[in-house]
Amino acid sequence: MNCNYIKNITLLGLALGVFTLTSCEPDDICLAEEAPYVTLKMYYPNSDTELEDTIFYSAYINDTILIESGSNERDLTVLNLPILSTENRTIKYVLEQGSTYKTTFINENDTIVTTHQAPQDIIYVNYQIDNKYNSKACGFGIYYKDANFTTTNNWIQNLEIVNTTIDDATSTNLNIFAEPRRY
Repeated sequence: MNCNYIKNITLLGLALGVFTLTSCEPDDICLAEEAPYVTLKMYYPNSDTELEDTIFYSAYINDTILIESGSNERDLTVLNLPILSTENRTIKYVLEQGSTYKTTFINENDTIVTTHQAPQDIIYVNYQIDNKYNSKACGFGIYYKDANFTTTNNWIQNLEIVNTTIDDATSTNLNIFAEPRRY
């Protein structure tokens, strides 16, 4: 009798555990989504061939630096630029194609140090901030809409806007067409 009592309690506890785990709806749990990024893909000019290059960037609002140094070292064809919810709806990204480096030449009379500046270009992103409903558990979240992109066209030859809504870290917003580095 005591053995049946323990068996019944164990089965009841197991049934309650299974019921509790299976009664949640998918939107009852908020899975933290990634923050939105401006996602750029790089291509050779007038081509659909992806350009692999290391790009370093800095981000500014009103000439105040927000991000001093970032890069696309994980995926050399894609660049994810962080975006912020600020009152100023324009972010300036300074992109460097590769890194700046120095060379030193030493002869009998002199030491010559030469700095090789990586090619720079600037992309301006203008956007509007809005809210969207994510789910019952997560509620509302911020997204960016009506994004407009311009560049100073130094090493970037052309821009192709793919998506003007910035609401995740995976959707491409902008295609960049550029020549590969020469050094």
